[in-house]
Amino acid sequence: MKHSTFYKSLSFNKLIIIDCLSESDYQTARRLHENLCDKGYGDGVTLIKTDNLNDFQSIISDLKDSFNPEFDCQINPIIHIEAHGNQDFMEFPDKSTMSWQELANDLRIINILMGNQLVSFIGACHGYHFIHNNHTINKFTPVYFCIAPLEIISGEDIEVAALDFYVNLFSTGNLTSSAKLLNDSKFYNYNADYMFHRGFYEAMQKNHRGKAFKQRRDALISEAIRQLGQAWNNMSVKEKQSYLKAARGEINTYLRSKVSLRTIFDKFSNVYMGYSDEGVFEEIWKHMQQNKQGDLYR
Repeated sequence: MKHSTFYKSLSFNKLIIIDCLSESDYQTARRLHENLCDKGYGDGVTLIKTDNLNDFQSIISDLKDSFNPEFDCQINPIIHIEAHGNQDFMEFPDKSTMSWQELANDLRIINILMGNQLVSFIGACHGYHFIHNNHTINKFTPVYFCIAPLEIISGEDIEVAALDFYVNLFSTGNLTSSAKLLNDSKFYNYNADYMFHRGFYEAMQKNHRGKAFKQRRDALISEAIRQLGQAWNNMSVKEKQSYLKAARGEINTYLRSKVSLRTIFDKFSNVYMGYSDEGVFEEIWKHMQQNKQGDLYR
């Protein structure tokens, strides 16, 4: 199942490398900046050094402020962070820490301001947990696209991977082909569009059959009965049976209808990404009609 509409054109004009490493560490941030400058991309790359949590929070705050229309900065950054990390947090040279959840909350604000176009590279061991533990369909996604190491990784591996990724991205503008250059046994790629659409498709396949579908239908019938109030209590047994039969038939038809699915799709897509793509919904709907066996996403 191929979905070309999951990939959108991005308008980035700045790479901001935030260096959260101590002087005794392998200098991946500094080396990445130098290597990109050597290859002619220096004008679009900024390196910012930070030694502690407070400094980092000030940097992020300044980035948020840069989207104020009064400043007319017209900045669309890629945010690259180099730091130490574990499954719970990233660490600064003075040993202060920031949880992945806190980082996600901060980047979420920037991503909202960018209309879900924020690309991030979390160059830290276990950086995968930044996005894995902090995206939920009930909140705006922290980033549109993220690359992060799955587990412990060497500075040299991050340096090579990041340079390959950015050189290809800056020369082609193709985020997908650039990400494919990375070793997927070491790096995790997160695409908010793909993640939502895959989740929606699989949820609909699961919830449109069997016990899950019956539970959704029965919940709607129970709500309808509650709203009838005394009128339901005044019905005879035969009238109640007739009502339930008709209600089940109508709700079965509605829940499986395109209109019903589109309503659900629009609701959650707007919450998660700030927009709803009609073309993608049409692809999902078409595939669901062709695939009645409930196969998972391809």
